[in-house]
Amino acid sequence: MKSPISNLFKSYLLILLILSFPVLAAPPQTKLTRVDGVEQSMSEYIGQGNWVIANVWSPSCSFCLQELPQVEAFHAKHKDEGVIVIGITVDFPSFEYGKIDIINKFLAGHPLDYPIFLADLDLASEVIGKRLIGIPYTVIYHPSGKIHARWGGDISVGEIEELMQEKSGITDDWTNF
Repeated sequence: MKSPISNLFKSYLLILLILSFPVLAAPPQTKLTRVDGVEQSMSEYIGQGNWVIANVWSPSCSFCLQELPQVEAFHAKHKDEGVIVIGITVDFPSFEYGKIDIINKFLAGHPLDYPIFLADLDLASEVIGKRLIGIPYTVIYHPSGKIHARWGGDISVGEIEELMQEKSGITDDWTNF
């Protein structure tokens, strides 16, 4: 007869396994609309054999604007290596659907050389694999499509590169908030 403690321990291990599942989940099927009006599934980028950096931001977020040159520099440095950067914009501070007029005005003066998508809190949360609680927020997807790392707050080129070098991936959030 097995002891109640043994059964409790097995139940605990099973719960831990289940709770870790979102990090191991398949690429998100979430469909977002780019600023040019084209709708795309995130699975067209994520899980297609390339590293994908998904950066959630807003042109009305001062911390996001402070971080943006780092994301752009990372993209410029690694785009020829098959690393994909996508921007996901939300309205700030409401976290409602990104306002296309505000985003287009920003992009007219500051063009970005990677796809920019519109989202709200729920859509952005689907892409990052957990509830979005602040921006900027960056998720690094392994070429297999699994979440490799998450980072809340502004991030640098070196920090993105360092997180990508982690062999086993990072299951907990790293944060700069």
